[in-house]
Amino acid sequence: MKNIKIKAIVFSSLIALSFTSCTTNIEPLDPSININSFSSVTGVYSMTAFNTSVPTDLDDDGTSSTNQMLETDCFNGNTLTISGNNTFTATSRGVDITVTGTTSSLGCYSEDDVTGTWTLVGNVLTLSYTDAGTPYTEIFIFSATNSTLTYTETQGEIVGTTSTNEPIFLTSNIDIIYKK
Repeated sequence: MKNIKIKAIVFSSLIALSFTSCTTNIEPLDPSININSFSSVTGVYSMTAFNTSVPTDLDDDGTSSTNQMLETDCFNGNTLTISGNNTFTATSRGVDITVTGTTSSLGCYSEDDVTGTWTLVGNVLTLSYTDAGTPYTEIFIFSATNSTLTYTETQGEIVGTTSTNEPIFLTSNIDIIYKK
């Protein structure tokens, strides 16, 4: 009987101690996750640069550029909205080759918005979505200091032109920058 009383006192003390030791500090389960950066990553970002390792002269003015946004307005208005409920919406505009009969020309395209979910671990923002039944994952680097998101692709496909101004697809490294 005495043993039961001692156990009851110890158990009661532990319960009382656990109630008094609770704090309101919320710690992430993974220490590499900065929960304060979740609120700073959310917002609307506008595409400010579509940089390529291969310069192009899409506007045929005699001057090539590695920032494709200086060569065409086809990318203008591209946005990426990162919402607080871990969803995103991205517009999809760019330049493509249009073929009519035997003639090829450059043309702008605008496709349906892309929607999906996002996660942020450290400064790595991962966007996940499905397009036509195929799942995709895109990785961006988030800079809270500059309020930018940067997407990098090695050996991606871009539109360019030949020396005779014929549109062609080229292989290039790509860096796309969005700014809030």
